Parts: sequence; C-alpha cells; structure tokens
Amino acid sequence: MSSWLELLKRDARGIGARWDAARWWLCCMAAVTLAVYWSGLDGPFLFDDPANLSVFRDWYHGRVDWRFAVFGRNDLLSARPVSMASFLLTVGIGGPGPMPYKLGNVLIHLACGLLAFRVLQRALSEDAALAARARLLAAIAIALWWLHPIQVSTVLYSVQRMAQLAALFALVSVLAYWVGRARLVNGRARSAALLLFVAFPVSLVCGVLSKQSAAIAPLLCLVLELAYFRGPRPRAVKCFFAVFLALPMAAASLALLWSPELLTRGYADWDFSLGQRLLTQARALISYLGSLLWPRAERMSLFGDDFALSTSLLSTPSPLPALVALATISGVVFALRRRAPSLFAGWFWFLAAHTVESSVLPLEMYYEHRNYLPSLGLGLALIGVLALLPKRASMGLRPLPLTLAAAGLCALLATSTWGRVQTWRSKQGIVSNALLHHPDSLRARQTQAFIDVSADRIDAALAQMAQMADGPIPRRRLLARIDSVSIACLGERDPDPASLEQALTDTQAQITLDEVLVADLLSQATSVGRCPRITSERTIDTVLSLLAAASKQPDTAEPKRQMRLIASLLLARAQRWPEAQQQAERAWAAQAPLETADILVRAYLANGDRDAAERTWRELQARVRPYDRAGQHLLGQLRGLIEQH
Repeated sequence: MSSWLELLKRDARGIGARWDAARWWLCCMAAVTLAVYWSGLDGPFLFDDPANLSVFRDWYHGRVDWRFAVFGRNDLLSARPVSMASFLLTVGIGGPGPMPYKLGNVLIHLACGLLAFRVLQRALSEDAALAARARLLAAIAIALWWLHPIQVSTVLYSVQRMAQLAALFALVSVLAYWVGRARLVNGRARSAALLLFVAFPVSLVCGVLSKQSAAIAPLLCLVLELAYFRGPRPRAVKCFFAVFLALPMAAASLALLWSPELLTRGYADWDFSLGQRLLTQARALISYLGSLLWPRAERMSLFGDDFALSTSLLSTPSPLPALVALATISGVVFALRRRAPSLFAGWFWFLAAHTVESSVLPLEMYYEHRNYLPSLGLGLALIGVLALLPKRASMGLRPLPLTLAAAGLCALLATSTWGRVQTWRSKQGIVSNALLHHPDSLRARQTQAFIDVSADRIDAALAQMAQMADGPIPRRRLLARIDSVSIACLGERDPDPASLEQALTDTQAQITLDEVLVADLLSQATSVGRCPRITSERTIDTVLSLLAAASKQPDTAEPKRQMRLIASLLLARAQRWPEAQQQAERAWAAQAPLETADILVRAYLANGDRDAAERTWRELQARVRPYDRAGQHLLGQLRGLIEQH
C-alpha cells in the first residue's frame, strides 16, 4: 500500500510540475478569449466576404467542383489553396453560414497564440535577465495578444483567415528554425538539418500558399538569430540563410534591375507612387504602434481609406516626424541589444513582419489586420524592456505581483475587445462607428448609403454622398457624384443628367478599383429604365470619358481592363458592336474574367469575323480547367453560337 501511495504522490508532483503558472494562465486566458469572442460569432458576412466565399456555398449545394472551390481560375500562388481548403473544410463540417467561419477563425487565433508562446518562451529563455520567468512572461505576452481589440478585425472577418493561416505557418516555420538551431548547439546535426531544410521550407510553402505575407518567416528567423545567438555561425545556419533569405533577395533584386516594371507597373493600378507609399507607410507604422500601445477600440476601424497620403517629406501631413521616430527607436534598441536582446528581437520582429505589406509593394495604404503577426513582436519587445529595470525593481518580476498586474491589464483589454465585438455583430454597427470616428472615409459613407438604399431610405443615402461630393479631394468628388446618380436611379428619382457632367469635371489620370465599382453600379442602376433621362448613351459616354481621361495609364493596369469590360458590356447592350469589340479586345488578358471572352466572341460574330471568334474560343478553352463547370458551360454556349455562323 505504501508503494502505491508513493507512486501517486510522485505522479501528482509530476503533474504539478507540468501544470505550472504559465500553463494555467494560458488555459484561463484562452477560455476568456473564447468567451469574449463568443457573442460575435452570430454576426453576418462582411463586405468582401460574399465575393470570396460564395464559391463554397455553391460547392456545398453541389453547383461547383471542390477543385474549383480550392484552386479557382488563378495561378497556384494567387489562388491561395491552403486558405481555400480551410474554408472548404469549414463549410463541410459546419455548413455555409457565417458562424462556422468565425468560430474557425477564433480557434485558429488560439492556435496561433499557443505556437507563439513556444517561440517567445524559447526566446526569453535565452535572455539572461528574464530566463527565470520565461514561461510566465511568454504566457502573459500571448494573453495580451489574444485579447487585444485590434485583433477583432482579423478574427471576426471571415476572409481574413488568410492572414491568420499565413501567421500560423510563419510561426511553425520560425519554431522549426529555433528548435533546429538549438539542436545544432547541442550537437544533434542530423535532426537539426531535417528541421532547417525540410520542416522549415514545407511550412513556409504552406504559409505562402495561404497568403503571400508568410514569406517574411526567414527574415523573422534572422532577427532571432541576431538577437540571441553570439559567436561564429555554424555552417548549417549560414547555408540556411543563404538558401532561404540571401538567394531569394538576390534573385528578386536582379529581377527588378532587369525588369523594374515587375514592381512599378503595379502602381498603375493606384493613385500614388512608390515614393509616396513609402513615405506614407512610415506614418502608418507609427499609427499602428499607437493603436497597439494605447488601444482605443472605439477609434479602430475596418475602413482605412481616410488615411492621408504623404507626397513629400515636407507635405501635409509630413512623414518626417514618423521617420525620425522610427529611426530613433531602432537606433536606441540596437544600442541596447546586448543588455536587452528581447527588446531588440521584438522591435525588429515588428518591423520585419511589416516588410511585405507595408513597404514597396503596390497595396492599399492602411489595414489593421496587417498587425496580426507583427504585434507579437511588439509584445516581446515590451517584455524585453523589463530586462532594463534596476535590480531593486526585480521584486515586480515575482510570479504573484507579475500575475496580478497582468490580470488587471488583461481585464482592461478583454473589456475593450468585448465592446468592439458587440460593434462587429452587425454591418450597421461597424459602419456607424466608422462614420463617428472616421467621417472622411468615402467607403464607410458608400457602405452606409447602400444600407440606406436597401432600407428604402434614399434621401439618407443621398445625404451620405453629399458629404463627399462637395469635399476638397477631386477623386472623392467624382466617385460621390456618380454614386449619387446611381442611388437616385435605384430610388427611381430620375436625376438630372447634368449631375454626371459635373462629376466628369473631376476625371482622373488613373482609373482605380473605386472608379470601376462606381461605374459598375451606374451601369446596373440605369439598365432597366429607372432613370429616363440617364439614357444608355449617357451611361456609355460617362464610362468612355473615364477611360479617355486615363489615356496615359497603361492598358495592362487591371482596373483599366475592368473598366473596358464594363464599357464593352454597355456598348453590346446598345448594339454598338464594333466599339464593343474594340473595348473587349483591349480588356482581354491572361487573367480576364469569363465575361470578357463571352462578349468578345459575340462581338466578333456580330461584326462578321468568325475566324477571330474561333481563335478567342480556343484561347478560352486553353484557360478553362476541366473541373470549371461554369467555364465549360460557357465554352459550350459559345461553340454553339460559332457553329450557327
């Protein structure tokens, strides 16, 4: 009997050793996180969710093949098949409603936190001043990350699972590197090589096929290497960074030197230059820092189109203070790298994790969800600051005072996040909050206007557009005035054609996605004779005027191609087939939608050019995959039309 009691006591001691304060803390905070987000799971799909996720509803009801749902019509990288497969699994288990997507996102959020805990724990264990409390400090950092209100716009936005999965696999990659690096130190070269040169690239590829932002994983590994490992680098480590960082960077640099248009042509889609984007991103990073360090949930917003552009160092707003702040912080952190390696690692993790979406690539200026992975680095940096405390202050690092202080901070964050979750339970709540704190956001006003139109509040919708139609920014005036005409047509108000003429006084030299969206709405609003005075000819002239103003914009710019497709559809509707053919030919490209080939073949046939129609049909046939049912159906329809001629 005594031997059995001894075994039970030994097992109890073993369980107690495993279930330390850090593990209990993580379990409790995971439960709190789930509870905070739970009431937001019944919220609707939001904004571009339907456009990205409707294919899975079609798959659920047997209308499309699973391969089309996962791979679509794009190339492998653009299709993001790992994310698509995740959505497919979600719908297969829980159905096509929004709740399964959002619940899946919450679970991935928790999984990312647990992986990040492993990374931060190992990092802090290498920090001499913090090693004794590494597990508890890492657990506290993850709890703060889980509960931060900025994460709501990633976790409860269904389609942002792509950002989550990219972060998840980036963390798996970093963890594989870290464990492999540690095994090199311990002389286990074979297992280290498997982790560095097999596990790492596999997880990296999975991340990039979730979303391209996962490509920063090798750079994050370099940050950790520089922060925590001293002395000569083993050959395997040098090979690792040569293969996964130096060679890709060299290849990218040579490609840009040989063909700069690989980068610059993307800026033809936007109304800002590469230099303007870099200047503005300095201010964006400081804004992100402010939101992370001093979270005011009510001021956070999904709409970032009101973030002002910096056109030069001395423009208003000037990026100079932000550039000075970033350089100063980086210099101070670098100087303290030996005393506070975790501060160094966390700060440069934050910067490195922003290098894909907040640097040279031609992307939208400002989005909160870009902080999902970088914010982990900021948490590590804040923990790293503790290494600079004088020895007399080390009393505060004891488990009890540390836990009590962290619990209070987590309670504040949980309260703030819960309030934001309540806002995110409806599209109206999100938009109303955005209009309150971001009144200059055109997209927020457009969204509110469309909500008003769907509720038959036409006057309220027109009032939203009027706020922007008389503003100081020409592009916003253009968009708001065209939308005002469309809204009036949808409400059967028959607006004055002079309104379109007034709008066209602000035509821009570049067509962006915003112009495409308002032109598409105008074409739909005027298609069924709701506005007798806004004739089809007037609508065509409006679209052609937008194209004419952008004559110097390259025809390869995707928004311009989309505008040409709209023009070709309108011209075909008006039986102006020669002009419809001209616009469709210029819209036809490698990634053009099926509608472009459809209208182009019909235009060729209407204009008596059967050979050109046959050629276009063969080009379409080469692009349509066997499992693309809609594409195959269109091929059959067009084949029949060609045979009739």
